[in-house]
Amino acid sequence: MKLEVRNISISSLITSSVPIVVFALAVLGGVVTFMVVPNPQLDPMSMGQKMMSVGLFALLYVIIVSALMVFMAFLYNILTGVLGMKGVVLGIEEISGHE
Repeated sequence: MKLEVRNISISSLITSSVPIVVFALAVLGGVVTFMVVPNPQLDPMSMGQKMMSVGLFALLYVIIVSALMVFMAFLYNILTGVLGMKGVVLGIEEISGHE
């Protein structure tokens, strides 16, 4: 069975678990950036300052990525709904039983 995605709910992007997953990945990226990789510019920072840097980095990253996803969903909805372009087609196969 083939299904075509014609509309992406923008509110579902924001209220789903997607921002939490992005936040978790951003925290990991912040830890790697500010604590793991040696950087001579970060040597004078205390551990508290590094933790604050990781938190602010993760927060800003989530805001930017969420805004980008909302913009992409809005653009997708305009291209498929208003202009009538073809949407993403998903091929879904039904499995009749477990072996």
